[in-house]
Amino acid sequence: MKSARQTALSILLKVEKDSAYAAPLLAKASPVLQPRDQRLLVELVYGTLRQRLSLDNIISRVSRPPVSNIDVTLLNILRIGAYQFLYMDRIPGHAIVHSSAEMAKSLRGKKAAGFVNAVLRRIGEMGKTPQSLLPQEATPEALSIRTSHPLWLVNRWIYQFGYAETAAICEANTLPPPATLRVNTSKLSRKKFVEIVSHYPALKNARITPTGMASSGFTLSPLAALYETDWLEKGFVSIQDEASQIVSEIVAPHKNERVLETCSGIGGKSSHLLELSNGKCGIVCCDNIPWKLKQLGRAAKRLGFPAPPRAAADMRSSPFSSPGIFDKVLIDAPCSNTGVLRRHPERKWRLTDADIRRMPALQTALLDTAADLVRPGGVLVYSTCSIEREEGEDVIENFLKRHPVFQPGRLPKRFLPFSRNNFFHSFPHRNGMDGFFCARLIRGES
Repeated sequence: MKSARQTALSILLKVEKDSAYAAPLLAKASPVLQPRDQRLLVELVYGTLRQRLSLDNIISRVSRPPVSNIDVTLLNILRIGAYQFLYMDRIPGHAIVHSSAEMAKSLRGKKAAGFVNAVLRRIGEMGKTPQSLLPQEATPEALSIRTSHPLWLVNRWIYQFGYAETAAICEANTLPPPATLRVNTSKLSRKKFVEIVSHYPALKNARITPTGMASSGFTLSPLAALYETDWLEKGFVSIQDEASQIVSEIVAPHKNERVLETCSGIGGKSSHLLELSNGKCGIVCCDNIPWKLKQLGRAAKRLGFPAPPRAAADMRSSPFSSPGIFDKVLIDAPCSNTGVLRRHPERKWRLTDADIRRMPALQTALLDTAADLVRPGGVLVYSTCSIEREEGEDVIENFLKRHPVFQPGRLPKRFLPFSRNNFFHSFPHRNGMDGFFCARLIRGES
């Protein structure tokens, strides 16, 4: 059986070479490891991805060949080792060097092991914190290296938010996100959930805290405690960030309403809509990836609901024969994901400015299709997990010009602290939740 470090290397190589995502690879690899090794694996993978540019900067100072010329397998072994030296204080230096050199030897031979040994020994001899090793100047270049973000993205955010706000965003993205649960209120109330927590000895040392804004959310630390319970199997909870939960609360489905979600994915929001209406709203789910719709059906059944009607469809054109047939439509639009980079740090190293500039055309097409499906007096909700203005306010402002029959609707009162121009905004550094944009639009009666 592979060790946590060997598994971390395997995952990082798949992420870098095959454009895989870390989360499903971790979910598959973790169960075969002991709990302690599971925690080490998660920290090594996500920590290395979050700090990749910072690690490469430090490696470059002690490596004779430049980082760009180092074999990708050896480079990721060095990153894992450097991360342990610089960001973890409980692992002895000799163990870091030995385990890293052994991995290099088994995969690339003795010469490679000697190279890894030498580089990591030099890093260990630095004996300093990342803060003392990384540039601290108030410049875009220094901020990029210090917080491990691509320079083009740092410059983009400085133009949009200013330097101080950008620095705060980048710093927040280097930290692990909170593990947030959503209680299935169709099965038990938030109060009842608090009561049953005491029945689980495994949670004795866990911290469970109600979320500040989402009405059925809790943060749990450590998340590993969840897997010592049967809550997922019983459908008591789902894992979902607070900002994502808030989007469904802004939709606010009611009994007997017909609700459409046009980009359902695996059902995080659609299952929440079912919970909020106690299964009494008629929800239809569309996505252009069939396997996601299958997973959505399983998610609904786990929570105690029949699988909702689903259609594999590209919602840039309507699969429905009649207009105005839904009371509420939710578009959880594909986006650049810049609001969830702390949760999916590999996206930092794949995203380009051109990707962001391409998104509004797709988002606009989805909105135009959805607009025709909302009945007079109905509600259209548009959300993204992006903090880019082009994908949020700009898309909606242009939509309202083309569709004057729609007007911005007021957000529920408790979300007003997040409101700007009647739009919901959240940011990791301000609110402790993922970065989201959400607009609630009302269709006129005429």
